[in-house]
Amino acid sequence: RKHAQAHCWSSTVLPSLIWPFMAFKRQGVRPTTSTSTGCSPCSCPYVHTLQVVCVFMDYLQDITLAVCQCRPAATQLIQHGIFPCALVWPSLAVSLDMLECVAELFVHVAPNERAWAATLEKYLNVHGYQFAAKDSLCCQFTNALSHYQMLVCLVDIEISKIVD
Repeated sequence: RKHAQAHCWSSTVLPSLIWPFMAFKRQGVRPTTSTSTGCSPCSCPYVHTLQVVCVFMDYLQDITLAVCQCRPAATQLIQHGIFPCALVWPSLAVSLDMLECVAELFVHVAPNERAWAATLEKYLNVHGYQFAAKDSLCCQFTNALSHYQMLVCLVDIEISKIVD
């Protein structure tokens, strides 16, 4: 199952996020603080509502997505500066700013996702934000960070193709 998920991330999900990610970075805007993504209606027959907890540097925020075949959750989240922690139905997402900060930090110090996630969870707990399950942030944050770093590599490759 884990191998199938990794293959899906690398062959389907991440390639579909290259252009939305580049568009978000080009805009140079801060991640959204809206509780709804406010996407325009589409003609898909099945639209589902998805609640996602978004982790920012100093707070958590619940947002609601209207997810369908033409508006996947991952794409909507990236468009708002947030990276999903799961493939299709993420319940948790992390701000791109935080992922970029941690990725840069781990270039200069020994990478330790567990310590980072535990510190962030403790910090958020002190400020009144609680996570439902023990270790949920750690596992999902590690997943988001590794896939974020793969997306950044794919974007670099895409930019190189465009330049060449």
